[in-house]
Amino acid sequence: MFFKQILGGITVLLAIISYIPYLKNTISGKTRPHAFSWLIWLILTTVGFFIQISNGAGAGAWFNGLMIIICAVIMTFGFIKGRKEIVFIDGICMALAFIAIYYWLIIKEPTLSLILVIVADALGMIPTIRKPYIHPYSETLETYAINAFRITIAIFALEKFSFLTASYHVYMILATILMVSLLTLRRKYSKI
Repeated sequence: MFFKQILGGITVLLAIISYIPYLKNTISGKTRPHAFSWLIWLILTTVGFFIQISNGAGAGAWFNGLMIIICAVIMTFGFIKGRKEIVFIDGICMALAFIAIYYWLIIKEPTLSLILVIVADALGMIPTIRKPYIHPYSETLETYAINAFRITIAIFALEKFSFLTASYHVYMILATILMVSLLTLRRKYSKI
């Protein structure tokens, strides 16, 4: 158990480290977060975190608790300095986020709720994926790279391994690897 707590602490530390350059780049105007994506992620991360905690994830979910705060800060900067356009898919993601909350809190069906969280999160990635495809330097590559590593560590920090505790992490690893790949390739080929 103590080893898992050490790993959980490492994931929290890596979350802080990974978002320092992102926040620095956001403040300087180099990174322009999509505000609505971060609002959606704030809601979804909150639901995912509480589902994980209530199902025994323990230290493996600690970084998601911190991510609630980080999402709120970046969302705020997104509304001040980032991209604010809302498209149809954003509305779908927000609706799915609220349906996930409904299934979790009212219907007491955390599995379906978590599936909706993952689907909504994946759809919420679309504006963020679209943006660096067009503007490959508009996102902070280092943040996504560190996050892929951090979330992998978080899987090993899970105190109870189940669909409800691990699936959100697995999804997030895949999503961050996609972003790292996209940012790397688009930057490489935009110089040609």
